[in-house]
Amino acid sequence: MRFDDRLATVLARPVDRPADRVAQWRQLLDLLAQQAGDGEAEATSEAFDRLRTLRAEVPLAVRQEIARALAGRTIAAPLVAFLAADVPVVSGAILQQVRLEPAGWLSILPRLSPTGRGFLRHRRDLGPVIEAALASFGRTDMQIASDVGEGDGLPPPIDPDDGSTGKVRSVDQRLTLVHDTTDSDAATAASEDAPTPPVQALEHGVGEGQIRAIITRIARFRRDRDSGARGADTPLSGDAASFRFETGTGGVICWVDGVPRGPLIGETIAAPASGRYGVDAQAPGAFRRRAPFRDARLVVAGDSTASGEWRIAGVPVFAPADGRFRGYRCTARRPRAHERVVPANPAADAYSAGLDPDSLRQLVHELRTPLNAIGGFAEMIRRQMRGPASIAYRDRAQSIAEQAGRLLAAVDDLDVAARLETRRLDLQRASVDLGAMLGSICADYAPALFRRGALLECGVAPGLAPAIGDPAALRRMIARLIACCTALADERETIRVTLAASSSGLLELAVGHPRRLAGQAEQALLDPGYGPEGEAPDAPLLGLGFSLHLVRRLATAAGGTMIIEADRFVLRLPTAADPSRVSTGG
Repeated sequence: MRFDDRLATVLARPVDRPADRVAQWRQLLDLLAQQAGDGEAEATSEAFDRLRTLRAEVPLAVRQEIARALAGRTIAAPLVAFLAADVPVVSGAILQQVRLEPAGWLSILPRLSPTGRGFLRHRRDLGPVIEAALASFGRTDMQIASDVGEGDGLPPPIDPDDGSTGKVRSVDQRLTLVHDTTDSDAATAASEDAPTPPVQALEHGVGEGQIRAIITRIARFRRDRDSGARGADTPLSGDAASFRFETGTGGVICWVDGVPRGPLIGETIAAPASGRYGVDAQAPGAFRRRAPFRDARLVVAGDSTASGEWRIAGVPVFAPADGRFRGYRCTARRPRAHERVVPANPAADAYSAGLDPDSLRQLVHELRTPLNAIGGFAEMIRRQMRGPASIAYRDRAQSIAEQAGRLLAAVDDLDVAARLETRRLDLQRASVDLGAMLGSICADYAPALFRRGALLECGVAPGLAPAIGDPAALRRMIARLIACCTALADERETIRVTLAASSSGLLELAVGHPRRLAGQAEQALLDPGYGPEGEAPDAPLLGLGFSLHLVRRLATAAGGTMIIEADRFVLRLPTAADPSRVSTGG
């Protein structure tokens, strides 16, 4: 007999920090979604109670993102009802896409708010039974109460048999209800050419006159938007106003024309963004159906001409010979004035931007355990700790241990990058003998380089002041930079590393370029799509561009800089004599 205690385990975890509460929100919803209605009743009830307690403390963007993600899965009706009880932007994300059996819809319709049922009325895939059930709520959903409040919650569930009219708690909900009943009137009003008279302030409880005033305002807004804002196509950042790109069969962008490739190569249109950067749900929905799409939203990170907000359109491409799907061909343009999204709460938006790195950190945690187990068991075989093993078997175990170590290093780099992105990398302030650290790092990399017929030279000037910063961050930064260069060194090539004091009083660490990187511009070296590695066995697993970006971010966090010169990489780092330059995080 097996007992599923995952809900109890998650519920028992402490939630002292905001990040812990967000993580518990995600985990509980995911576990409830996996149950599909057959979970243990007591733990399920406790999980829903905890979710109700956490709801006000989880950022709105997180709640909307998870609702949108769960809408594409088969989930139980009680979970749909819980998500639909949130604010309209969250309830709409789930109700506009989720699919339930007719019995499930009928069980939750009375528990939905008028706004929630308004979202369902716009769907055309629910069937005649559900449409008839929605129509039975007309007398309660189509009225506007005279005592409109400003509470932050939704109205209580309305029983269609008790004659209650309910309360509409916000102007957004009121407009949604009016829109349900007056789409045709609004369209007619929007097409009229006569000038619109001034709209007076709305008075509660004025019946038809209030509805007409709202319709008039909707019509005027649409007319002004269509006539006056279509020409506002100015870019949000940089000079680029449009570009083209293509994806592979998996939806990953593999070709870009018109803007720098670096920020875009590797992005996907097959999955909606979980943080600030990426595409909205429109493009992934079209991708799953292999259908065209237009005016989907894309946000690109960075500060290049490609960064900022875009509107993208794409068409699927199929092979003429056999009809196989080949990917998408897409165009991108800057959004017009009325299409731009301005966050209502910049602080909350900045917080939500860290959600994607948080998810990455959770993935990193899940990867570390099996990699440690593989590497540890391979090391036990190599050392014959579990009994005698042949030489070939021990050699194979050593190779596995080394590969597991490289994978672990790459996973750690991803974790550090995620912490830098969310400004959660805790950096210490300590005095570090950078010369001794550099000698130790070079001693680690020199043997592997020597086996390939190349050399690593290390020169440290005497009498250098100690650096100040986080020892682990400094070691990672220097080691990754040296690893990038030594991995690409050819036979009979020498990589020179020097450490000296600069004229400005900073410590200057320089690593010479290998011949493979000679003449390459900085933009090309930082491009994640650029691959000079060839068959180099020790080439960075995450690519040269990622490694260099990580080194630069770490240098900035340490209060220094990384400069890419024509023939060398240069790190300039603060010394103990100038501690004011040291940062406190990414």
